[in-house]
Amino acid sequence: MPIFQYRARDRNGKAIESKLEAPTLQLAGDQLRRLGYLPVSIEEMKKSKSITLSDWSPQFKKVRLEDLILFSQQLSTLYKAGLPLLLSLSNLKDQVENKRFRSVLEKVCNDVEGGNPLFASLAKHPDVFSTIYINMIRAGEASGRLGESLDRFVNLAERELQTRQRLKEATRYPKIVIFSVVIAFAVLIAFVIPRFAATFAQFNMPLPLPTRIMIAVNHIFQSYWYVVLGFFLSLLIVLKRYVKTKRGRYFWDYLQYRIPVLGPLFLKIGLSRFTHTLGMLNRSGIPILQALEMTSTTVDNILLAQSIEGVKQRVSEGSSLTDALKESGRFTPLVTQMISVGESSGTLDEMLSRVTDYYDVEVENAMKKLPTYIEPLLTLFLGGVVLLLALAVFLPWWNLASLFR
Repeated sequence: MPIFQYRARDRNGKAIESKLEAPTLQLAGDQLRRLGYLPVSIEEMKKSKSITLSDWSPQFKKVRLEDLILFSQQLSTLYKAGLPLLLSLSNLKDQVENKRFRSVLEKVCNDVEGGNPLFASLAKHPDVFSTIYINMIRAGEASGRLGESLDRFVNLAERELQTRQRLKEATRYPKIVIFSVVIAFAVLIAFVIPRFAATFAQFNMPLPLPTRIMIAVNHIFQSYWYVVLGFFLSLLIVLKRYVKTKRGRYFWDYLQYRIPVLGPLFLKIGLSRFTHTLGMLNRSGIPILQALEMTSTTVDNILLAQSIEGVKQRVSEGSSLTDALKESGRFTPLVTQMISVGESSGTLDEMLSRVTDYYDVEVENAMKKLPTYIEPLLTLFLGGVVLLLALAVFLPWWNLASLFR
């Protein structure tokens, strides 16, 4: 859409210079008149043909969830303090360090200044503002409680960050152990095994199987390293693309639920996200069908998302939320029973909050117990690798000692 640079005067005669987006020059003038401005000049801005690297670099910078949380907190504070929305957005735009986010906020400011509501201005940037964020802003603007809607989103986003951090902490130790084993294996194959092979070749004696395996691996990596590297890179790219497909994502999420120990943990995390998000959206005044549709995009598991979509379909056909959840077969009895009590007593938000608190405690306990389950498996894996390396190194020496005797 074209961007117009305009100069105008307000009702008090004050000169104003700014920009706005409009399909045509005439519609741009109409927008200014609706705002009570008297246009002095309106000119369409010409797009520059020369594009530099600095123009492209902000487009590749990701807007993190932490940036969105900080922005929402500050906007909520300014809005509750009574500052006009446009002035609040302009002040926050200048404080943002992320160049891409600043560019997006500048466009949002121009849209709001042009008379668009905030939620419609944000909806033009779906890669930055999620559907949940936009709809919560929409509900807040409609009810006059924009500050509360922003606070609820901050609560939801901070909880998501906390869950991610817990998963990172729980898997940090296994990652370190596996990385250390891979490094030790690579060093042994690259530097130690070749010297052993050269030494034992002088005695013309047969080498044991573990040593022959290590020598063969060394030969493959030294002679065909580009083939091995290309194979693993291609495999990684193929797997990533496969997981992004609908069928691949379904298989990956199905596999996650089937992994011992981790499967029940992922299910509890998904149910906790479901109840917490649904409760937040319901408290924000969003209709139940729309809330279910948005919730299905936040659970981060296609199996659970499909079940929520099925629940939404059955609710739209006239079923109660409790009956729809029971028919799906994906939700635990605790979730269905608590929601049933909430529907019958009119305290659905409170019941969803209690289920969320319960699963948060369950997830916390499962995270604490996770190392006790993973450590024995890692010990067995590490023991097997060490045994293979020890046999490959020491068996030839024992055979050599036997030969000398």
